[in-house]
Amino acid sequence: MRFAVDTGGTFTDLIVEDDDGGLHMFKAATTPDDPIRGVINSLENAAEGLNTDLTSLLGQGELFIHGTTHAINAIVTGNTAKTAFLTSEGHRDILVFREGGRMEPFNFTVPFPQPYVPRALTFEVPGRMLADGSEMTPFDEAAVLEIIEQLKDAKVEAVAVCLLWSIVNPAHEDRLGELLAEHLPGVPFTLSHVLNPSLREYRRASSAAIDASLKPLMSAYMHNLSGRLRDAGFGGRVLIVTSQAGVMDAEDIAESPIHLINSGPSMAPVSGRYFARVDEQSDSAVIADTGGTTYDVSLVRRGGIPWTRETWIGEPYRGHMTGFPSVDVKSIGAGGGSIAWVDDGGMLHVG
Repeated sequence: MRFAVDTGGTFTDLIVEDDDGGLHMFKAATTPDDPIRGVINSLENAAEGLNTDLTSLLGQGELFIHGTTHAINAIVTGNTAKTAFLTSEGHRDILVFREGGRMEPFNFTVPFPQPYVPRALTFEVPGRMLADGSEMTPFDEAAVLEIIEQLKDAKVEAVAVCLLWSIVNPAHEDRLGELLAEHLPGVPFTLSHVLNPSLREYRRASSAAIDASLKPLMSAYMHNLSGRLRDAGFGGRVLIVTSQAGVMDAEDIAESPIHLINSGPSMAPVSGRYFARVDEQSDSAVIADTGGTTYDVSLVRRGGIPWTRETWIGEPYRGHMTGFPSVDVKSIGAGGGSIAWVDDGGMLHVG
């Protein structure tokens, strides 16, 4: 028996596949204060609908697949961890300058976007590697220890690290990680060359910052999910849907939660392609996923799942780049549960 659960902003949907291949669908209200409670509630509804109890139902399960918008909701609402950013000396403004693109190059009324990590929590680390992997300036451990003391005083909850050319020679970045683990225990950190060993400093820096900011929240969420499922009687494997429409083990995704950002919407084009082929014998389709909170649209063309190499949270150049490709889904905030209202001036609003 297999379970697939998608936690949306309004409802938590569950599909149960029994041992004969039959599919059964159940639904429960999402509980924003504790999303896992919504998952358990949907499983309890399934147990009732299948004339069994929750422990017996979960005891038959081999696989639990979970998609969630918990990570992206945390970013959008600003509920991520207080994160510090450590980078090479002289390059403090990587997250500020980005890559220089603009959506409207001649519109000077648009304010410059804020960096993902405030400049006040950005610190310069003495030491420099060159593009050939040679050391230009030695790594200054004493200076790093002083920075760590400042991080303690600031009560940071996570740390992102991106040093120049760590993808060629990670010695400085690895040593920085060792010092953080030793002198800042209990505070999760992300090393850019481990998470995203790619060229272009902004993309590595941005992905490290986003990933680190999600670690306290999503690590607790994943361990809580796995633990509560085990306590309820589930002994199988827990897999989490990623932004690339694949899956990762819950324990692994807790260590790199950036892959969760588009966890929920990424599966719509995959399922849409399947039903287009089965029901209409077509390899092209417009996929519309109407949820309670958002309306998501994607395009399957000639059997291909739409991909984007540059994934932005928000508008391109004004939002924040994840540094990873993902399934290309466009969303607007007008779902089935959105409230339409008219203001005092007669203007229509949604949400």
